[in-house]
Amino acid sequence: MAKTFELEIIASDHPFFKGQCEMLIFPGIDGEHGILAKHESMVTCLNAGELRFLVDGEWHYAAVSAGFVEITSDYVVLLADTVEKPEEIDINRANEAKRRAQERLRQKQSIMEYYHTQAALNRAMSRLKVTKRHM
Repeated sequence: MAKTFELEIIASDHPFFKGQCEMLIFPGIDGEHGILAKHESMVTCLNAGELRFLVDGEWHYAAVSAGFVEITSDYVVLLADTVEKPEEIDINRANEAKRRAQERLRQKQSIMEYYHTQAALNRAMSRLKVTKRHM
């Protein structure tokens, strides 16, 4: 049996997963991070994108938004604004959110509005990417 660590994935509105995990791959601000048991302790930022975790030899997938990840040698906590399984994502809603964000990017905005719009576009693109790959 592979070495495991305790993984807890928490969305802002509900617990998503808690249990033993063999490997975790998540999008960070500087690229993807892969976590195995006995990993060096750290705290890092989570970017919107695809989350993958291996439980009992089976990969599980989810779309995540921004958040934080705390890693110790035997325990990982991932906190995100949203965490969604591919089958929970409304593709039409994600496409509409993408279209709205792209339209807002074409308009003159303050720098703060631009960052909010870019974040909305990233969330929509992440949802669409996960559904396209895993449904």
